[in-house]
Amino acid sequence: MQLLRFLHHLFIPHESNNQKGKILHPSSLTIIAVFLVGFQLLLNVFPRGLPRVLGYAANISPGEVIRLTNAQRAANGLSTVTENANLDSAALAKGNDMLAKGYWAHFAPDGTSPWSFFLSFGYKYQYAGENLARDFSNANDAVNAWMNSPTHRENILNSKYKEIGIGVVEGNLAGVDTTVIVQFFGAPLGNSPSIPIAQAQEQGKSVALKPSIAPKKLATPSLSPEPTIAPVIIRTPTPLPQASPQSISSVFISPFSSTKNLSSAVLGLLLMALSIDIIVIRRKRIARIGGRTLAHIAFLGMILAVILILKAGQII
Repeated sequence: MQLLRFLHHLFIPHESNNQKGKILHPSSLTIIAVFLVGFQLLLNVFPRGLPRVLGYAANISPGEVIRLTNAQRAANGLSTVTENANLDSAALAKGNDMLAKGYWAHFAPDGTSPWSFFLSFGYKYQYAGENLARDFSNANDAVNAWMNSPTHRENILNSKYKEIGIGVVEGNLAGVDTTVIVQFFGAPLGNSPSIPIAQAQEQGKSVALKPSIAPKKLATPSLSPEPTIAPVIIRTPTPLPQASPQSISSVFISPFSSTKNLSSAVLGLLLMALSIDIIVIRRKRIARIGGRTLAHIAFLGMILAVILILKAGQII
């Protein structure tokens, strides 16, 4: 009975709540806003005090990234790119290098370029490109983010590229557990060995996605060309542990999914309360003086939108 009375007081306009569901009162909306902001800060500031987060790699398949990339190329009248084992290895090495040295960029702090990874694994290229991404919940979102960025889109739809390599790595990057996706594109020189997809899969390398680097043709047969670098796609850091027996036994949570689900639930609850309020007030013909419920909910909705946008990621 007490629960029913509480819910009645919370949602149904009557004398005890001044003819407006308590949840729609400015004080209640303020508390909700503070709670959402506090929840977001908790995820960002105290990630290690919370259950470990298995990022988004569980939902990202290297093959799916390649399939979606080729689907975009086909939709734009281009030939598909073929998976290359050497590029897979190079992309994986680039991802691990970022985790080991703690940087999120195309070039390492010591000046190591993306192209050095191509050459380290015996991939002699005429054209080369790189896309980087992190903390996406699935391959489709990552590819869509690239396609929405002019420079990354140009990389994906570059007709000069013939082969692709993907590397997905999980680990701690600058103090935050995360999942990084590295995507390498290449067009081999005439004498450069090209390893087919089957062999690439045999090597059992995970794949990852990264913001794009626009290609640049080599001026000479030498192997020192450096494609121009385009912005890097970044999804705001969210805690993600490396796959290990210890981490697998932990409770896994996706910070972005948690924020999105909680925000959607709160917004849905407020809309339901507002609908009930409108119906009851009209049926009872209650005269209400003033009131800015819509304005308050709109303000809260803006807070939710900002939180989701910040959490969803950005392109630099």
